[in-house]
Formats: sequence, structure tokens, C-alpha cells
Amino acid sequence: MYRVERRVGQLVEIAIWSPVSLEEAIAWGRDHDAVIDATRGRYVCFVDLRGARVFPPDVVDAYVATMKDEPRLLRTGTLLPLSAVVALQINRMIREAAHPERRAFSEAAPLASWLGERLEPLERARLDALLRAPPPQA
Repeated sequence: MYRVERRVGQLVEIAIWSPVSLEEAIAWGRDHDAVIDATRGRYVCFVDLRGARVFPPDVVDAYVATMKDEPRLLRTGTLLPLSAVVALQINRMIREAAHPERRAFSEAAPLASWLGERLEPLERARLDALLRAPPPQA
């Protein structure tokens, strides 16, 4: 299950929570691309994975394919769940996507600080609200 949208400025909001099927990952890729296509110029992504569990290999491949094709991406901050195994998987996906401005965080404050360097005040306020919200879930 997922949500991908842009509500404020150049901040793209992505939330993914388990379970996730390959069909959902493919649909997410289409929806992601539609949001990005509707965004002018460069953009920043906040990815909330607090509700995620380990992704199947085919789902990982679908996500990484989308992640590799983001030429206007300025920066991505990903908030990880408590699972060390998921954290390892997500960090591997980030390495495979090969964008130097993607990072994963286990805590909200460092993520907010790092993404905040690239956000306008209204975007920072929206990010703060997202970080205070409960984790997405089914």
C-alpha cells in the first residue's frame, strides 16, 4: 500500500507500508511519475517507510527502477521503520539507485534537518507535520 502526492511547493510526499505486491509497486511507479511530471523544476522527496516490512525481491526491483530514473531529484530523505533488516534493505536500494543526495534516517530530527536545508518555510512546516503524524498503515 502506498501514497504519493505533492501538497506544498516542491516537496513530494511518499508513504509505503506493508504488505506490498509487485502490482502495487508498479502502480506506485506510475503514480510517482505522474506526480513528478506535474512538478515544475527540481523536487525534494520525503519517504515514510515506518509501516514497511521487508519487501520481496521483485518489489525491490520495481522500486529501484523508478528511483534510478529521477533526473530532477534534488534530495530524498527516507524515514525507516525500527526493523534493522528493513533498514539494511532500504540502504541497499539507495546505493543501487546511485543518487548522492538520498539518505535514510532512523530518527525524524536528523531527517528534518537534512531535508530542511533544501526546503522553503511552507515545505518545512509540511514536513514537520508529516513527521509528527502516526506511521502509515493498512
